[in-house]
Amino acid sequence: MISNGARRLGVYLASVIVASFASAATASSLPIKVMTYNTDHGTQADGQLDTIAAQNPDVVVLQEASYTQLAYYVDGLNSRLSTSAWHGAYARHCTAGTAPTCTTWYDGSVMLLTRLKTLSTNSILVWAADDWQVARAALQMQVALADGTPVNIFTCHLPATVGGSFSAAEGVRGKYVSILKPWVQSFGGQQLIGGDFNTHPESTTWASMTASFADAWTTVYGVGGGYTHTNPNVTTRIDYWWTKLGGSVTVASVAVVPDITDSDHRPVVSTFNVPSSGGGGGPVTLLSDAFNSLNRSNWPGGVFTGTTDSSIPVGVTSGALVIGPLDAPDANSHYNGISTAAYDLTSGGAASVQLVHATNTATPAYSMFALGSDENDFYRWYESGNSLVAQKKIAGTKIALVDVPYDTTNDQFLRIRRQYNSSTGTNEVVFETAPNNSGVPGTFTVRYQESWDTHVAPSGLKVELKAGTSDAIVSPGSATWDNALIVRY
Repeated sequence: MISNGARRLGVYLASVIVASFASAATASSLPIKVMTYNTDHGTQADGQLDTIAAQNPDVVVLQEASYTQLAYYVDGLNSRLSTSAWHGAYARHCTAGTAPTCTTWYDGSVMLLTRLKTLSTNSILVWAADDWQVARAALQMQVALADGTPVNIFTCHLPATVGGSFSAAEGVRGKYVSILKPWVQSFGGQQLIGGDFNTHPESTTWASMTASFADAWTTVYGVGGGYTHTNPNVTTRIDYWWTKLGGSVTVASVAVVPDITDSDHRPVVSTFNVPSSGGGGGPVTLLSDAFNSLNRSNWPGGVFTGTTDSSIPVGVTSGALVIGPLDAPDANSHYNGISTAAYDLTSGGAASVQLVHATNTATPAYSMFALGSDENDFYRWYESGNSLVAQKKIAGTKIALVDVPYDTTNDQFLRIRRQYNSSTGTNEVVFETAPNNSGVPGTFTVRYQESWDTHVAPSGLKVELKAGTSDAIVSPGSATWDNALIVRY
């Protein structure tokens, strides 16, 4: 007897119409097959898993899946495709709160599943309220193709209705896109965006996206067709795959899958050809944060290089991280800050951040940026008393490495880098500074370098941003940070 799952697989393999484009994979490019699917709240997850497995994609992005269903979708794909490679991540939407703080999280999420190696994952909340959520999440995952070539995949679900009206929500969809686009672009490299955009081709939201990204369906067919909603009597196209406009990724195929009413949306499957980097395509972005909000998935920890005074405010103001105002009523430790999870930079990498505004430079208050493995073993930059100091702490002992006058123009960006020196056969730590060039660093200047101390474990490095003082100070001020970046070489 043929099972329902096997019957579905046969139906889908036989019935999916795949549209081929002129672009074909070459020796210098690799294909990646991606699928976007609004699950209609995941009530028919088993049927959806059959549909996904029949397509055998490399990456699947889901909308309206409950965050509690992540393991179910992962296990379902691994079972159907006889593998253990599938894994994933989710980002939940917000039903109540005021930017940047969500007070009530929604069970529904955007979800990203893949069988490829994951290099990094990031998410943001986009504050563009509709009838359902005050803020909707967008999710990023950088995956590696077979030869190590990195690709950034993004998924999102745009606002649906305002006052019960689909058309009235076009304004908030436009707001969503105005926030989404620069966040996506901040990751650089190859970019593929899939999701339910709740807007039609040639709408103002669609036009805003096409200013920066190419609509895969339009690239192949021009405007028309590709209907995805409402299944089974589909009459509109609101689900999309996009690529960076003018980029080197090309569309090999795109198709709408004839789902058997397991959702009110039909999935969209596309294959893209990605230029191979041969494993040497430049730095891999592990974290990129412009601080549109305080994203705790990027910064799950607090201070790890010392003690914490939780009374010192830490939050995002006007698109930047602000620590302070500091309170230093006595000569005790008063510091607060945030830190990332641990990243593996054994093969080399760097962490950088923009110090937009240091604490009061006329006082011994500190603005500190550290890269390290634990409280006793780390490297860091700090500004205090109008001096910029590169420091290391090894086995609990602090040593100043270089002390230069702080220049608010030329020292806007601070970087700590781990690099391999082929002439000496050793790994080194490099401290650098650079001026600001419209939110990205200008040319970095090396301030100090030496052999990397093995006490600072490169396989588990965290980044910390903090501010504070151990002196009684009047008006110590605040530290303002922006544009944090962690890359692996």
